[in-house]
Amino acid sequence: MTTNDDQKLIESIKNGDTKAYTQLVNRYKDLVFTLALRMLKHREEAEEVAQDTFIKIFKSLDKFKGDSKFSTWI
Repeated sequence: MTTNDDQKLIESIKNGDTKAYTQLVNRYKDLVFTLALRMLKHREEAEEVAQDTFIKIFKSLDKFKGDSKFSTWI
């Protein structure tokens, strides 16, 4: 997975491609969940935070400029 691949997915998502969003979620869901679980120590809370995170990511994609890796931006 490269930054360029992420940028292509993000552009597709901005153009309404829901399958691209699914790919992006699948690519980063383990990273986001693992981080949330480490911080919260409760599986259910971590799952909820991970879901909320992806909603915020979707709403904020226009703010991602590609200056850093997408995982860092998340």
